[in-house]
Amino acid sequence: MPASGARPRPGPGPPTASPFPLILLAVLSGPVYGRVPRSVPRTSLPMSEADSYLTRFAVPQIYNYSVLLVDPASHTLYVGARDTIFALSLPFSAEKPRRIDWMVPEAHKQNCRKKGKKEGDLGGRKTLQQRWTTFLKADLLCPGPEHGRASSVLQDVAVLRPELGAGTPIFYGIFSSQWEGAAISAVCAFQPQDIRTVLSGPFRELKHDCNRGLPVMDNDVPQPRPGECITNNMKLRHFGSSLSLPDRVLTFIRDHPLMDRPVFPADGHPLLVTTDTSYLRVVAHRVTSLSGKEYDVLYLGTEDGHLHRAVRIGAQLSVLEDLALFPEPQPVENMKLYHSWLLVGSRTEVTQVNMTNCGRLQSCSECILAQDPVCAWSFRLDECVAHTGEHRGLVQDIESADVSSLCPKEPGERPVVFEVPVATAAHVVLPCSPSSAWASCVWHQPSGVTALTPRRDGLEVVVTPGAMGAYACECQEGGAARVVAAYSLVSGSQRDAPSRAHTVGAGLAGFFLGVLAASLTLLLIGRRQQRRRQRELLARDKVGLDLGAPPSGTTSYSQDPPSPSPEDERLPLALAKRGSGFGGFSPPFLLDPCPSPAHIRLTGAPLATCDETSI
Repeated sequence: MPASGARPRPGPGPPTASPFPLILLAVLSGPVYGRVPRSVPRTSLPMSEADSYLTRFAVPQIYNYSVLLVDPASHTLYVGARDTIFALSLPFSAEKPRRIDWMVPEAHKQNCRKKGKKEGDLGGRKTLQQRWTTFLKADLLCPGPEHGRASSVLQDVAVLRPELGAGTPIFYGIFSSQWEGAAISAVCAFQPQDIRTVLSGPFRELKHDCNRGLPVMDNDVPQPRPGECITNNMKLRHFGSSLSLPDRVLTFIRDHPLMDRPVFPADGHPLLVTTDTSYLRVVAHRVTSLSGKEYDVLYLGTEDGHLHRAVRIGAQLSVLEDLALFPEPQPVENMKLYHSWLLVGSRTEVTQVNMTNCGRLQSCSECILAQDPVCAWSFRLDECVAHTGEHRGLVQDIESADVSSLCPKEPGERPVVFEVPVATAAHVVLPCSPSSAWASCVWHQPSGVTALTPRRDGLEVVVTPGAMGAYACECQEGGAARVVAAYSLVSGSQRDAPSRAHTVGAGLAGFFLGVLAASLTLLLIGRRQQRRRQRELLARDKVGLDLGAPPSGTTSYSQDPPSPSPEDERLPLALAKRGSGFGGFSPPFLLDPCPSPAHIRLTGAPLATCDETSI
């Protein structure tokens, strides 16, 4: 059964809570329900909204901006693209970049190869010639929360070093899964002491007839211990470099490069696991909040060109924001931090992201719910600002984001009440889309409604006489609640008669106007052809031409019927489409007529679908 569209009408606003009972939606993953996983970004910003704090650099016909090198002393970013190197002043703007011709001396190449290695590691004389003798391997395991499955493919690692030498560094690694073709990404944190313990443990004896192997007994490990760096104590034992190591030590290193025990995460479990996002790159930095407590903020680059901002709160990583970086989906290939800027390299461009853009948060509640350690709400300025540690007139809550106790009650903007004409026995879906994926929502509805089904995209109602009335979706986050969607279900029969009369009248008026216009057009064309024919006859009489011959400049036509042209083929289809509605005109509120009368789409309001079946 067709239905007219949902029309917004001004009204007194959504109903209050007292006349209607509350229905708490089921706890499911989705934009409407509460307790969603913290791996789901709280907010998502499309590229159109993010352009205000993004700066792009790209050169035509140059691709693969995959190498980024920041020189803090000169505030310069070196960009390595295909066969090209650019130098940009940081933070870069629309300035013209400098292209660099860089011829690297061989001595610099040797220094680069030895970067991070001990001077005494020169390889062996016979075994492991020109190879590292201090290169040991250990498995980094990032087990999943279910069944102990591990995401074993390491994609990237961020090293977060403490400032001023206080504390120990932390390694944040992102892993991908190879289990049953499922796209699973996980983030785990590792401590250096755990890695050092594993590298000092037993070696693994690799067997050709099995995958796991067995640990090597301590009595079978030669001395000095394979894989150790050349220390002062070893120099006192006349081992000045790796060239003086016994051959049995070098042979053991060659045959036993892997340690027997794996390295587990610092907390014993992943900080974040997601099944719908593939992470490729990660950078991390430590931010001091308004209270003086430090928080680790991670920026995660995805396979489809998105940037996720996550904050570590306790033993959990919460993804607070999803930012679309590029016009077309493409992998994030490299990321670098420079003060308050994040530099992202991809195949087609380098994108500069402002990490302290607190001004985008327009209200106190938005500023608190963002849980950004950099941002705080200023009551004096009445805006969200990047704090510098000063507490005067500023509020912030990273742990619980309690808006109700920190922010004054804000006058909520009442949504427009959409009037939805329906028919009895129809299945109507009323959408509810909160601004945050972490908000928990409840519905207010008339007391006479009996058939309700909570869905991921809203509330499904089976229309009965008792289901008519007002519906409101109220969402709560951080102790603050507001109505985000309001509807009014009315009987379609009360609205159909005037609508049909209006449609029929408009159709008849259009029909008669069309007939009149066509008649006038044909009359004018006929008169022009008659005058032209008379002029041709007079001209032929003067020159004595045969009246049966075609006039000069014309072409004779055969009696064969003309072949249809593409325009002739399109015309019936266009007329058929134009005549698909009532009286030859399209229905005013039917956007995409479904082939089945049991499935129709309503427009004029943010309604999803309306399935009508007989009861």
